[in-house]
Amino acid sequence: MTSSKGTLAPAPLPPPLVQRGLESDDKIAAVGSDVIGILQMVRMGSGLYWRLGGALAWILSASAAVMVSARCLGRLVETLVDPRAGVDLRWRYSLSFMVLETLAVAAQYFGRVSLAKATIEITYRIRTQLFEKMSRLPIAYFDVQPLGRTITRLTSDVEGIETFFNGTLARVLIATINIASVLVAMVLTDLRFGSTIVAVCVPALLFTVVMRRPVVYWLRTYKRRSAHLNAKLAEYLNGLPVIKIFGLEAWTQRQFTAAADELLSAGIHTLNWNSFIRPFAVFLCSLPSLLVLALGGPQVALGAMQLGMLVAFVRFSERFVAPIRVISQEVQNIQEAVVSSERVRRMLQEPEEKDSLGIDGELAPELGGKVEYRDVWMSYGDGAPVLKGITFSAEPGMKVGLVGATGSGKTTTINLLPRLYPLLRGDILLDGLPLASLERASLRRQLGYVSQDLVVFAGTLRENLTAALDRPVADSVLLAAAAETGLSKVLLHTKGGLDYQIVEGGDNLSVGERQLVAFTRMLLREPKLLILDEATANIDEFCESLIQAATVKLMRGRTCFVIAHRLSTIIQCDKILVFAKGQIIEQGTHAELMARGGYYAELAGRQLLV
Repeated sequence: MTSSKGTLAPAPLPPPLVQRGLESDDKIAAVGSDVIGILQMVRMGSGLYWRLGGALAWILSASAAVMVSARCLGRLVETLVDPRAGVDLRWRYSLSFMVLETLAVAAQYFGRVSLAKATIEITYRIRTQLFEKMSRLPIAYFDVQPLGRTITRLTSDVEGIETFFNGTLARVLIATINIASVLVAMVLTDLRFGSTIVAVCVPALLFTVVMRRPVVYWLRTYKRRSAHLNAKLAEYLNGLPVIKIFGLEAWTQRQFTAAADELLSAGIHTLNWNSFIRPFAVFLCSLPSLLVLALGGPQVALGAMQLGMLVAFVRFSERFVAPIRVISQEVQNIQEAVVSSERVRRMLQEPEEKDSLGIDGELAPELGGKVEYRDVWMSYGDGAPVLKGITFSAEPGMKVGLVGATGSGKTTTINLLPRLYPLLRGDILLDGLPLASLERASLRRQLGYVSQDLVVFAGTLRENLTAALDRPVADSVLLAAAAETGLSKVLLHTKGGLDYQIVEGGDNLSVGERQLVAFTRMLLREPKLLILDEATANIDEFCESLIQAATVKLMRGRTCFVIAHRLSTIIQCDKILVFAKGQIIEQGTHAELMARGGYYAELAGRQLLV
């Protein structure tokens, strides 16, 4: 934060413990939590433990070979200064050293390859599990969870775990094994001298563990504030016309500067801590080597220690420094991976449709199209009811229009048909069968849905038309359906026909062309029940007449529920339901409702149906 004089005032460190139950990006977990988090990530690889165990065995073998080679190097030095040692002995130690170092490199290679293969499969499984989980989550989950958060779970959080497995895990594992091996080797080589060197190694280990706390805190603070600054920048760019019209440039500049100052403060604190910790860690890591030379050198001169022993301990101390540096550099990656794994684990534990909607039904009849709502009440989560006693019926082939103010319950009422939400009370019957008794997959296959928020996939036109079908379809059938909806007239304006490549989001199609693609897709699907939610809104002039004709053909012979702005579309309906505050306040034909002179007549008179 900046002081009144414009200089950066030092910010205090966070409290030692964060209150339980509070989730924060700045939370600093205890060392035990790190271990638990790492174990949770390893559990994600269940079934691959033998591969991970094999990789661990190779790495242990490499570490053991290095420790033994260090002792061989010491023995070689002893033979070089001992005139009594024969050439054969020198060659034996030289060859042993080279063989052991070669074996260590080979074992290290095989260990890393085995670990890489296992981690690639683990991250693949995690991605697959998350995607499958997403398809099983109830729609209510996405009502309360921001889309960006879900995408983050599927992308950056998985990438954080992938980074841990593909690089950090191997480096930390090797570093930890090497540290333990060095410490054990020093003690076994010479108990008294080795114990002294080990005692000097402890401060470097403790320093690495303790100093992770402020480093992680400021790194996370910097990341969070950077995201906040980027969000403000995007907000200002999107709202630039409004900012200019209302003269808000000075206000936005102050807001942006305040966020930039906070980011600068976090960046400077991060730099200060790193500037202090890394050189000091290097200094502490160099103490064992200095102590080996300081204590071992005079003993060698006095003949109390062999020169080969000193060389071995120098080699040991060198092997101790590098792993400490590796662990100190990987602290942030470990923390990010632990947080990512916790987020992924929470998403995988979210209640699924079967938990919120109850046991799936067992009946899978071919629907005839009769629909009946009986005193249906519904709420989102634990909130107040948004539907209150909805009761109406629709005969097969009937067209039912739904009108009312925004938020009156029209779309919510229709969204109950495919069993997207549970009911508070009441029931919905299809052909006389309770909705809960029907198999959800079978029910949804017989429903068609077209809205103004169209989903068009990147790919060919053919792939978009057949995406919702569970059967192969010949091109002749696709072209016939396109002729029915008028899409074929649009195809004449393209070069590729069914092979026309649609970009992501359908940005190379107009709104009307995307609507025609959606109508054609529904016509091929042959649904028993059809829902049109603002499906004829925002149509460009070229496609308007085509879509109006396509709408008539698509609705023919099907039970249809229509939510529309256009009075001309609603007039065609056999029954009109008028909604207000989650209730049906009027219902009847257009003529009946106009004759009644109520709320519908008022809306129709103003040409305002929603």
